[in-house]
Amino acid sequence: MFAQYSVDILKNKENEIKEAIENTKRLANELCRLESPDYDSFMKPLEKAGAEISKLFFPVGHLNSVCNSKETQDLYAACIPILSDYSTWFSQNAEIMKAVKKIAEREDLTPSRRKSVEDTLRSFRLGGVDLPEDKKQRVKEISLALSELGNAFFQNLLNATAAFELEITDPADVEGMPESDLAGIKTEKGWKLTLQMPVYIAYMTHGRNREIRETLYKAYCTRAPENGQVIENTMRLRHELAQLTGFNNYAEYSLASKDADSPADVLNLLNTLLERVKGHAEKEIEELKNFFGQELEAHDFMFASEQYKKHLFGFDEELYRPYFEKNNVTDGMIRFLGRMFSLEFVKKNEPAWHESVAVYDISRNGKEFARIYMDLEARKEKRDGAWMNDWITRHTEDGTVVPATAIIAANFPASKDGHPSLLRHRDVVTLFHEMGHALHHLCSEVDEADVSGINGVEWDAVEFPSQFLELFAYEEDVLSIFARHFRTGETIPAEMVDKLKEVRNYHAALTIIRQVEFATFDMLIHQKLCTEADVQEILDKVREKTSLIKPPAYNRFQNGFSHIFSGGYAAGYYSYKWAERMSADAFMEFKKQGIFNQELAERYFNIILKNGGSRKAMELYRDFIGREPGIEGMLELEGIK
Repeated sequence: MFAQYSVDILKNKENEIKEAIENTKRLANELCRLESPDYDSFMKPLEKAGAEISKLFFPVGHLNSVCNSKETQDLYAACIPILSDYSTWFSQNAEIMKAVKKIAEREDLTPSRRKSVEDTLRSFRLGGVDLPEDKKQRVKEISLALSELGNAFFQNLLNATAAFELEITDPADVEGMPESDLAGIKTEKGWKLTLQMPVYIAYMTHGRNREIRETLYKAYCTRAPENGQVIENTMRLRHELAQLTGFNNYAEYSLASKDADSPADVLNLLNTLLERVKGHAEKEIEELKNFFGQELEAHDFMFASEQYKKHLFGFDEELYRPYFEKNNVTDGMIRFLGRMFSLEFVKKNEPAWHESVAVYDISRNGKEFARIYMDLEARKEKRDGAWMNDWITRHTEDGTVVPATAIIAANFPASKDGHPSLLRHRDVVTLFHEMGHALHHLCSEVDEADVSGINGVEWDAVEFPSQFLELFAYEEDVLSIFARHFRTGETIPAEMVDKLKEVRNYHAALTIIRQVEFATFDMLIHQKLCTEADVQEILDKVREKTSLIKPPAYNRFQNGFSHIFSGGYAAGYYSYKWAERMSADAFMEFKKQGIFNQELAERYFNIILKNGGSRKAMELYRDFIGREPGIEGMLELEGIK
């Protein structure tokens, strides 16, 4: 029922992709000769051909992220220009556009098909379909170059992260480190620190040696200096692309396919948040400085913050980890989803790219409809962070439903030498977040692939379901389902859950202001033509308003900002806060009516999840809740009045 793959299927993948693209081009040329094209005769065959191309390329990109090697790097780099060329060919094909326009004008389309057609016509505009041939060619060249630059940025960062190792042998240098973290970095001679996220966070949070923290911090925020030039080239080409296609700048180009109307609207939200939280953030940082008792440097912040949190609340994150063994958390989250949305997950013994990957088929009311892969443990050859990959999108082909498949990838502490993978509560929140994305993709019942699941969802609304679901990971009724001590089986005590909620808002204003900083920086640099020096200057100016601990001059945060330079968030990082208005507002409705309110959960499933990107996100939200969201729910959840 579902496609399977392993690393060895990459053989001949480049040629298979080329062949599929050529077949699609021949098909498109034939379809353009139809006198009276309609959705079924024109759009559906192209959708089917496009799905085949995506199916062939997916393992290349995915394995390059989770099993990175010279082989995957070379193949990925080889496929990028092929796919970029095809994408540009399609978006600049005037004959295809004419046929789609005919369909839009003549056919009485369903809402999902109407959305698909409108989105397709917009993509033609963004692709420069009406430009003279020389400018079309330039757009094509830029699109290819940007794809290659994004890959270079990602690979430079991955290589730099993997290259750093720091051996330490003095037990005093790891004093205060949790045993579960020490087990993962133990060597014959001592301990090995790296820039892999679980290791980096563990030492920066608990490591008492200030010099080692500074060494790690400096290594982390000076990674991949060659990305400075990548950024300059990227900024130049994005600006040129925007102007070629009729926009003043790349920010406007980016927002053409988002819910926000203009850069000014985005900056208004960010400035409003800054005004509301800055005073709270200044108070938080002043209290932390007083507690720390010495000059608070950037490399001290995570450590000092953790110590102060323990001091204020008697909160020790490590005391929670025995209650969050990875397999228990995963199984418990599945039970939660069963109670919340009547979903059933059945574990399958299926091959995957790594032995630690778990595979589940998902059903509802006895009907199997999707598959999910969970690759949760950190590996050296795996990129940092956590993400959801939409492998196969639910759609229909020749009247038959093609079920959806998704992947959740994370970098949680790996089980090693008999030591289980014990998660921090923040890891539990991350898992719920990515599952929110996965459900949004998997539970779609839309027949048109390009507006099914997360496809077609405005980028600044796509975080709504993920941020919404993560909020349940703080609720006692939810945690009691699975938070059990991995040795004793004891359920997490109610007072520990209360403490989690109590400390959730610890440094909430500092967290918000940091996101405002990133989002403002992102939006400002994309409103003009920027050199590498300009990017740094803009970041410095933004930090003058937002950074309450001045970072050292060597800090080159931007060289590791993969969200906007290789991850699709360019002029879109604000999306987290834009969508959080919806997620917080919706969650507060559940708090008011009951965490497991079945009527409300059913409405969410039927309106938000089933419809995917087939309608505008804000329209769906209004149907679900009955109003548009503001920022008050978001601030209330953060404890900011």
